[in-house]
Amino acid sequence: MNPSAYYDVTGVVVGDFMDPFVPTVAMNVYFGNHRLINSSELRLSLAQITPRVVIGGEHDGLYTLVMINPDAPNPNEPSLREFVVWIVTNISSGASSDLGTEFVPYDVPNPEVGVQRYVMLLYKQKSVLNRIEPLQSRACFKSCDFADQHNLGKPVGISYFYVRRQTRKNARA
Repeated sequence: MNPSAYYDVTGVVVGDFMDPFVPTVAMNVYFGNHRLINSSELRLSLAQITPRVVIGGEHDGLYTLVMINPDAPNPNEPSLREFVVWIVTNISSGASSDLGTEFVPYDVPNPEVGVQRYVMLLYKQKSVLNRIEPLQSRACFKSCDFADQHNLGKPVGISYFYVRRQTRKNARA
């Protein structure tokens, strides 16, 4: 995909809560043995598994992964935007998220209403992040403010998927 097309896709995914950007670092996301394809809808049962994210990027680079739900609690009225699902810091390039420092534990996606976006943003660190203040709440997080506070700059990678609210009808599907 050419960079301008990726910028357009990224703008659709993040354009309502941050400026669009051009990803420069590859991320491969796995839920168990299932490799995530951007824009796919995951079954709720698959999203229960803490993902494993393998980072590309520069040799000896360090990265921070921030996973948010910008649609909580309702895509039509996202009053909890951005809801933090997971934060992992100090992930080395070429390594996976399970070798990083989990700052905020994975919170299993479970939309209350409709189909909701889950967005993983990858930031390049300038140095090891050890001093991070605990979050007051997972709700109303601002990934841009977090990035500014920790000198991370704009995201360098993105992965995203959708999860549908579980109902009895789609639970059998």
